[in-house]
Amino acid sequence: MSTSHSRTDESDSRASLSSAQYSAYDWYGETDETDDEDGDADADILGNDPNGNAVTQMKIESLAHLWLKQTSEEPLLDPVALCEPPENGMHDREGIAVDLTDPEVYPPTAESLATPRSLMEKKAPSSRRWRYSEDYGHLTYGGIIRNRPKDKLLELVEYVAANISAVEVPPRNQRTIREGAKTLKEDGGKYDVQIMRRVAEWIFLPNQLFEDAKRGFKRY
Repeated sequence: MSTSHSRTDESDSRASLSSAQYSAYDWYGETDETDDEDGDADADILGNDPNGNAVTQMKIESLAHLWLKQTSEEPLLDPVALCEPPENGMHDREGIAVDLTDPEVYPPTAESLATPRSLMEKKAPSSRRWRYSEDYGHLTYGGIIRNRPKDKLLELVEYVAANISAVEVPPRNQRTIREGAKTLKEDGGKYDVQIMRRVAEWIFLPNQLFEDAKRGFKRY
């Protein structure tokens, strides 16, 4: 069984730090986790960036996933095998770390309107390809981003903070952002996706950055 995050959906090559998209116009990229979000994207506004633009929770979450997915060298993990209890013998136990393929499969439509349908099944048929687990056959539109070693995560944090063009991040802020990410990673209580959400907040909401720094980067 393989246990090895993935490139952006429908991409033909893995992105490096220097080629990942950090431009002002590319807030979301090809993120499959937010395609089913309903409601107003501006409904959950966290504040305004130094340019006066609204910063929403959706923007923060989308950027965190985009940065990690575009710079990962490993496949996404199967969320069913990792998080769900066994169903119909399709996997032995909860908590199995197993790879997903790159997006390859167009899922079928449910044959009967009376068939119980999950959120994922309601997407079918899909105009985008889905990933699947070769080990267990699970078909999934998204996937779980694998954590990476501390030095690799901090390399990404440094690059993003120094090169994002949507806002200016002063060197002092860049150092504080790295310090915050390092603290959260070493504490071991957060996944990389959660850490990168904080990094995105700190980039666009510098007041939040220094409030968190005063508290040792802990939120209560």
